[in-house]
Amino acid sequence: MGADPPEALAEAWAAFDGSLRSGVGFDISAYEATKASLTACAAAWRELDCIPRLGVNIVVDVFPATEANAAMYDGEVADRIMAAAYELHDLVGEAVGL
Repeated sequence: MGADPPEALAEAWAAFDGSLRSGVGFDISAYEATKASLTACAAAWRELDCIPRLGVNIVVDVFPATEANAAMYDGEVADRIMAAAYELHDLVGEAVGL
């Protein structure tokens, strides 16, 4: 059995955000895992009236944290991170039913 969707999201997000924040750079596998986890959360949360607290704690931080991380980089890398921020923002919207 796989991880609970919010727990999987927490793990994926920590890896992606951590790689950016620490200066390691854009971790494509962590980014893809974050996207997949957000999609899984969207499916799991579709019929819920409220989403789990762990999920909320992550989704409210995804865009601002990624945007702030982009400021630490230059050129194409910064552009790639900002594009990821907007893509993740869209997935967050789908996950929370906007």
